[in-house]
Amino acid sequence: MSKQVTKAIGNRYCQARLKAAKYNEKLLTRAGAVDCLPGVTEDCLKKYELDITRAPNDVVALMADAYNEPELRSWYCANECPLGKELEAIEEMPPERALLRLQNSLSKIEAPVRKLAEIMDNGKLSSDEVVELPLLREQFIECHNRLREVLAVMEKAERAGCFV
Repeated sequence: MSKQVTKAIGNRYCQARLKAAKYNEKLLTRAGAVDCLPGVTEDCLKKYELDITRAPNDVVALMADAYNEPELRSWYCANECPLGKELEAIEEMPPERALLRLQNSLSKIEAPVRKLAEIMDNGKLSSDEVVELPLLREQFIECHNRLREVLAVMEKAERAGCFV
């Protein structure tokens, strides 16, 4: 039986599994991968990787842990989960880049925090303030996304025992 992936190669779950196989040879095959995914059958994994069936969020969480790829959770939330469509998927990046992006975001968040405090001070929203809220929300979401990037880097480092 061939170990070459053909049809599923563009699937995000398959890509994550194969990338993790560089560190855990068992993940080269679906049969080996299901040993690391409690309750998931080889047939179900095949259907997820071939985009026949959508993976449920609990299975995505298992894959993210087994493959040491926390970015898989955010990808799922941004692309598959109807509740998380506004979230930005976390891209994989070097730890140093994630930290710099967070530092840059934190340096920009002080002014929006002050502005929100001013708006909230009297407990009411003027028409001008209503117009400002979406921009403030975008700025807070950007900072939130940068923080999620660093948390993903930290999670990977905890599992790997080093920053990779």
